[in-house]
Parts: sequence; C-alpha cells; structure tokens
Amino acid sequence: MSRADRATAVAGAKPRTEYPPFGDQSLRQEWTERLAGVESLDAAVQLLTQWRSEHLAGALEESDALWIEARIEDRVAVLRLAERTPEEIDSTALTGESIAEVTERALAEARSTDDVVRLEELVTQFRRNYKPPVIPTVPFMRTETELVEILIKQRSKNWFDEPLDELRRRRNAALVPAPKEN
Repeated sequence: MSRADRATAVAGAKPRTEYPPFGDQSLRQEWTERLAGVESLDAAVQLLTQWRSEHLAGALEESDALWIEARIEDRVAVLRLAERTPEEIDSTALTGESIAEVTERALAEARSTDDVVRLEELVTQFRRNYKPPVIPTVPFMRTETELVEILIKQRSKNWFDEPLDELRRRRNAALVPAPKEN
C-alpha cells in the first residue's frame, strides 16, 4: 500500500463498533443501528431534542441513557459539519435561532430578576435547550458561566440573614448525623 493510500485510509474518524462491556449491549446496538439510519441534520436534531426532553429525570444516573445521548450528539455533530458552513455553525443554533440573540436573551432575562428560583430555572432551561452541539461549545460555555455567576451572586446576597432551618428547607438539605467515634 502506497503512502498516499495509507493516508487516505486513515483520514477521518472510524466509527466504533466495539464498546466497553458494561451497560445494556442490545440496547446500545439497537441505537447504533438506529443512528446509522439518521441521514439529515434536521432529523438528528429532532431526535436529540426529543431524547433530552424525555429523559430529564435521572438523566445523570442512567449510564445507558448517557451513552445514547452522547451517540446522538455525535451524530448531530457529524451531520452539522456536513450540512452547514463554518459561518452558519458559528452564528446559528441548530434550533434555527441566532446564537447571539439566544445568549443575549438568556443573559438579559437573568439580569432582570433577583428571584433565585427563577434564575435556577433559567440556567437549567438554557442547558437543556442549547447544550452542545445545539450551540457550539465556546458560546455555550461563555453564556453558561455568566448565567451561573449571576445565580451565585444572587444566592449569596444576604445568605446570612436567612434562618439556617429555612435555608436547609429551601435547598432540600438533609442533615446526616456524624459517625460516632469509638
């Protein structure tokens, strides 16, 4: 095999067909096959947003759900590069919205409230709706960092004025007794 043939053969990422031996292998195989049939960016984005909306509760506790979401995200990212120009990727979210408008709107809404519960909802909603690859990583992380900074500043305002029991109740904090020393 010539050097040019070898270079051509190794160009691009080769899809993984073997996965670590944990999790539900038949489910993972089913999703691998299903995603191979997703050929358009619109279909992949619709599948990703549907998956995220259906798996909100306990999403970080279920390894198969995390694995499937990551594979859907991979498919979206690959199709995005195939169907969009670099300029479109940098300026337009996969929802069709302007990235600049999405980030400005989220930050403006966060700056307009001092309600901590509402701020927590805004941060969660932004993450759920725009987590990469829906918006590229850099603008997403920049905006998320600013949103969280606004939230943390509001949370820490006069935190010492709130009775400890009320603070624990609002945050759903449970006291765990310290282990007894022998």
